[in-house]
Amino acid sequence: MLEQNMDRIRKELIEKWIELKPKTTPVIFTTINNKTVAIKDESINETGTYKAHHGWMMGLHYLQNQFPNPFIYYLGSTGNAGMADFAFADKLNDLLGEQKVTIVNFYPEHYDSKILGPDSFGRFTDGKRIRLAMEKYRSGKLIRVDFTKTYWLGKPCIDKMNELGICANKDNSLDITEGFNPTYTRVMFDFIEQIKSEYKKYKNFPTTFPKTLAIIQFGAGMLYDDSELVVKQSSLDIDQSSLDIDLCAVSTGNKDTVADKICDSSESWQRSLEDLKNKGFTFAKKSGDKIYQVTEQDILFALGQFRQLGRESEPSGAASLAHIRNLDDSVLDRYDLIATINTGNGIKSAAFDSLLNY
Repeated sequence: MLEQNMDRIRKELIEKWIELKPKTTPVIFTTINNKTVAIKDESINETGTYKAHHGWMMGLHYLQNQFPNPFIYYLGSTGNAGMADFAFADKLNDLLGEQKVTIVNFYPEHYDSKILGPDSFGRFTDGKRIRLAMEKYRSGKLIRVDFTKTYWLGKPCIDKMNELGICANKDNSLDITEGFNPTYTRVMFDFIEQIKSEYKKYKNFPTTFPKTLAIIQFGAGMLYDDSELVVKQSSLDIDQSSLDIDLCAVSTGNKDTVADKICDSSESWQRSLEDLKNKGFTFAKKSGDKIYQVTEQDILFALGQFRQLGRESEPSGAASLAHIRNLDDSVLDRYDLIATINTGNGIKSAAFDSLLNY
C-alpha cells in the first residue's frame, strides 16, 4: 500500500514538472550572403540559454529515479549549465515542499578575474559576477577548484565534496557534467517542426521540406549529438520521409577566443585541437564527424548580425551563425536553407541579475 501511494505521488509530481518544461523558443528568418537563414533563438529561455533543458532534465531524472530520497547532482560548469541547474533545483524543491535535491557546481577558481563578452550588444561581465549570482540560489553549492590540475568528473568531485563535509557517494550522487542521454533533443525536434510549418509561409514554399544545412556548436558535443540523433530518428519516421537535413559541427579550438565555452580544451570530445586551429577542422572522438573551425573574427561577424536583428547572443551562442561566412558558393547552392541555433546569452544573467527572479 505504501509503495502504491508513493507511485501515485511520484506520478502527480512528474505531471506538475512537465508543466515546467522549457517553452518552445521562436525561429527567426533572415538573409545572410544572399541565403535564407533560420535561427532558433534560445536566448529567451527563462535561464537565458538552451541549458534550461539541462536543468529541467535534472528534475525529471530525480522524480523518475531518485524520489523521495535526498540526492546530489554535481557538474563542472563555468556558468550556464550550473546556473540553469541551480534555478531548476530551486523549482524542484519548491514542488517537493522540502530541500531534497542539491546541485554542486565545480567552478574554475581563475574565473573570478576572467572577462566574458562581448555579447551582441557589446556588453561585458566577469566570472566573479556570475559566481555571486549563482551563490544566491538556495539549492546550489559552488566549489571553486583548479581546472588546470584535475579534470573534474566523477571520483575527484566525490572526494572533494567529502573533504568539504558534503556526504556524497556513488549511491546518493550523480555526475551530470555531460548531461543526460539525451538532454537537448527537444531543441532540434521543435526546430524541425517550426521549419516545416514556418518556412513555407516565409518563402511561399511548397509543402516539401527544404534542403537544409544545420550548423551546430560542438563544445562537449551534447547539443550536436542530440541534434544528430533527432535528424536520424526523424528520417526513419514514415511521416518525415521528405526530411532533408545535413549537419555541420563547429568549434573554435582556441580557449583564448571570446567563445571559450565551445573550446574543448581537454580534448575529451575532439581528436585534435591542433588540427582544428592549423588545418581548420578536426573530428569528434565519439562519432568521427568532422568539426570545422570558426575564428574570433567569424564570431564577431555573427554577433553583429544578431545586433542587427535586435537579439541577444553571447560569443558561443553566435558560433553556428559565424560559420556561414566560411561556406563557399558551391556549398550554399546545394541548400534551400541554412539553420542555426542561437544557444543563448548567459552572460546577461550576471550583468542584469535576470535569472534571480525566475
